[in-house]
Amino acid sequence: MKRLFDRRAWRNAGRDSPLLTISLFAVFLGALDLTVIATILPEMIGDLGVNTADVDRYVWVVNGYLIAYVVAIPLFGRISDLIGRLKTFQISLAIFLIGSVWCAMSQTLTALIIGRTIQGLGGGALLPVTMALIADLYAADRRLHYLGIVGGVDTLGWVTGPIWGAILVAFAPGTSEHWRWVFWLNIPFALLLSLGLAILARPSVTPRLHVRGNVDVLGATFLAAVLVCLNLALASGGELGNAGRSGLRAMGGTPNPLAKYSPALLGAALIFLILLIVWERHATKPILPMALFQERPFTAAVVANGLIGAALMVGMVNIPVLIALLVDSSQVSEISALMLAPFTISMAICSLLSGAASTRFGLRRTAAAGIVLVLIGYIALYVSLDVDHYERGAIGLVIAGCGFGLLMTPLNGSTLSAAESQDYGAAASTTLMVRLLGMTIGISALTAFGVKRLQTLTDRIAPIVRQPNESTAAFLARQQQFIVDHAIPLSVQVLRETFLIAAIIALLAIIPISLLAGRGPHAPVMPARSSRSASATD
Repeated sequence: MKRLFDRRAWRNAGRDSPLLTISLFAVFLGALDLTVIATILPEMIGDLGVNTADVDRYVWVVNGYLIAYVVAIPLFGRISDLIGRLKTFQISLAIFLIGSVWCAMSQTLTALIIGRTIQGLGGGALLPVTMALIADLYAADRRLHYLGIVGGVDTLGWVTGPIWGAILVAFAPGTSEHWRWVFWLNIPFALLLSLGLAILARPSVTPRLHVRGNVDVLGATFLAAVLVCLNLALASGGELGNAGRSGLRAMGGTPNPLAKYSPALLGAALIFLILLIVWERHATKPILPMALFQERPFTAAVVANGLIGAALMVGMVNIPVLIALLVDSSQVSEISALMLAPFTISMAICSLLSGAASTRFGLRRTAAAGIVLVLIGYIALYVSLDVDHYERGAIGLVIAGCGFGLLMTPLNGSTLSAAESQDYGAAASTTLMVRLLGMTIGISALTAFGVKRLQTLTDRIAPIVRQPNESTAAFLARQQQFIVDHAIPLSVQVLRETFLIAAIIALLAIIPISLLAGRGPHAPVMPARSSRSASATD
């Protein structure tokens, strides 16, 4: 108990807390931009002249950020060991700043995706550096508490993102392209954080660690290659096997140029995955903590995190897409935010309550309760959503949001309880990374399903063909009526079905959740007590 009440440790923690506070704000900013475009994406693609039917193309505005964010987490944590926390933090903020400016100035979808990827690399880098900084600032018996705070701030950031995007669009000056302010406003925030770090950080607090070895660039490259190839294959796979006019789509979209390469991309992803596993098993300083995967509770929690991430992203992305189909374009951001607010707010509240619930009822029971609520909420969305009464979906969103919130602490706590104290940072970052992986792969796979399903449904309807002597105005009017009568209702049907699939994905998470420890670590970890003995007694 002596170390727990070490006055020097507590005095140092209080003295250095402003530095941690700035770091947490940086993590929040990076996580905020992960989902900030959820409510403004329809406006963005409209201003850039992108066809709304080409969802498998513009989904990379989301995926580009997610993939770069995921790759940055293990890579920059290692870089910070080699060159120091402060320098790595400043580099990360600079990358995030460059990406934000690039996005704000983008005039094409390709440019926007490149900017989002750069932005995601910088935003994701902020997370592991903050986790490593905690190890520098705080004694071992306080690190678990602060690592939990970092995870909570990261979660709060991407939960708040959609609402923040809608607020900026609603109140931004000017008459057009309000979404660009989302990225312009990152500039003063990033500069202030960088200045604050430069003022507060001292070499004695964030020393250069002189760690031997190199950054696992090859491991990071393999990981990035796996994610890019897999997501390209999944996102373009909706047209695989289609022929003739089915590639034209119900809403007038264009065929995906990568559709015919989907099998080759899947094969490439598998090859890179094998190379990644082989390399990481023999790497001196691997970017993935392979040894931790030998612990059953850790592996179970990681698998559950991936499944929950896939289910979660469906709600974040599909609600704004649904709203974009059903309301006037000038109201899409506002109404999307109003619909997502119950989802994100209930998630944030229950995430705060999940710690107390886990302490009282145990990790397994709390997580199982979360799964049940997600299942009920998403099934309610499947049943209640329709063209005329989309607002009924708010009830299902509240229930599902509560479920996702309850899942946060049990899944995070399980990974940490399976790790030794020196591996807390790796365990925590891996947990968040795999959840983001689930989000990335889940949205790509369900996008492919949506494209495939919509084409199958519309193939059963006779196509609109211009009649002899029919005027252009009359033909366009018939096309518009076709969209209103058939394409939009069928698109809503497909979106409803994705919620049902997401519910099944969440239900599958009950299998790894059943392997979690019954109860988590409810007290600070004592230096004399290893996590192996702790897990045995818990």
